[in-house]
Amino acid sequence: MSSPISSTAAAGGLGAYTAAEYASAAFAGSFLLWLGECGYVLDPPPGLGRTRCQLWPHLSTIVQALVAHRLVVVLKARQVGVSWLLAAYALWTAAYRPGAVVLMLSRGQDEAATLLAKARYVWSQLPDADRPALGANNAGRLEFPRMSSRIAALPATQAAGRSEAATLVIQDEADWHEYLAENYAAIKPTIDAGGQLIQVSTVNKATMGSLFKGLFRGAPGNGYEAVFVPWYARPGRDQAWYDRMRANVPREAGMTPDLYMEQEYPGSAAEALAPSQALAFFQREALSALLADCAAPVEQQQGGLISLWRPPVVAGRYVIGADIAWGEKSAYSCAVVMDYNTGAQVAELYGRPPLDEAASALVALARRYNNAYLGIECNGEGAKVVAKCDELGYGHRMYARIQTPKHSELGWLTDGRTRPVMLADLEEAVRLRQVVPRCQAGLEEFYSFIRQDGGRPSHAQGSYDDHVMAWAIAWQMRQVAQFATGGARPTPLRASW
Repeated sequence: MSSPISSTAAAGGLGAYTAAEYASAAFAGSFLLWLGECGYVLDPPPGLGRTRCQLWPHLSTIVQALVAHRLVVVLKARQVGVSWLLAAYALWTAAYRPGAVVLMLSRGQDEAATLLAKARYVWSQLPDADRPALGANNAGRLEFPRMSSRIAALPATQAAGRSEAATLVIQDEADWHEYLAENYAAIKPTIDAGGQLIQVSTVNKATMGSLFKGLFRGAPGNGYEAVFVPWYARPGRDQAWYDRMRANVPREAGMTPDLYMEQEYPGSAAEALAPSQALAFFQREALSALLADCAAPVEQQQGGLISLWRPPVVAGRYVIGADIAWGEKSAYSCAVVMDYNTGAQVAELYGRPPLDEAASALVALARRYNNAYLGIECNGEGAKVVAKCDELGYGHRMYARIQTPKHSELGWLTDGRTRPVMLADLEEAVRLRQVVPRCQAGLEEFYSFIRQDGGRPSHAQGSYDDHVMAWAIAWQMRQVAQFATGGARPTPLRASW
């Protein structure tokens, strides 16, 4: 927002403005300046009581996001000062933007009143010259008649936010809202028209497919700016503090100390977004162990499409599993190159290349790794990549789901029969540490691969499973690949499955 300051004032003189008017104009143009000069919050005992808002580094990061982006999603640990910051931001918006309508949507009526009370407290501590007069002032509403603006605090009921034309919407503890998706649909037309939406929350481990988590995982490709705030962001918190908190997890929490701390005080976004073991498809203990083996690639090619961790060795044997993006706008094509003997990842393809370029890159990668045995999912548009690889002369080193002396059908078909088997085999390989992923972003997809309602394993809302499926195919290729003859016959699926 541009500041309504005259050129004379900007050059150092007040011109026609009084000092108070100059300050007011500057505050209107800068939330950060206003917060630093006027922002006081209440830190309850045993805290500091009334204290100037301390712009800790993580709060400064959030301020930068608020100023630069209309769509912001904040995943955080508990009690890191974010609610006070957003209450102050709501007040600043209503105080300095004529006609502003600010909606605060909270989990319940009490939570809505508490958040609005924080905005009211910040207002009460403003200097007299900068404290706008109030009209309506109650548990659910603050009005500023001079600006024709207001702040409304509402419980996130099914109808909350409907028919409201909002300047700013804050969905506090969004991951815990029962009707988050309905509220989002109701306010989206307002946001699309130029309003600002901020979703902020600790994580709810019981709902891994929530809209909030989906928006966070999808950023920035979905237009949102995502900010994560770990437990140690607040000054004064160290490992000893964390250990004390863990040792005193209340029985009423109804969860293990580890799960409680991951939910309330996560140290990373991956930890916060990881499902509870009850929902997780892959054993989390095994994933944590595998995470230690992840590393940055030693080389990247073709603009990052190809990542290399280890070059091929003489007489080394390799297999490739490829999952081709099709039918999903946001999906990626992914291919994992795996050492046949060790199960370790040595390279990968990951991106959204055109199908013919994907085929050329796969064949080149396979040839580089000693004519690796190549399995490509042939579902949907994957069939075109399979056909192109065959045209490029690599069909003899590709998996054939049907192969007779007179007829062969290349490509791995993922269907209701093969999918449960390939995923069950991969789960076992992960649990027994028989695979060694190197790509950390790829391994993080395993964390968000969960058992959905009905038990079907799939990626959580807003996350991806391209690496998971590529690894599943690569592991199947390890079971059927033949290197002595230059070809392979598909191994029948085990009857036990």
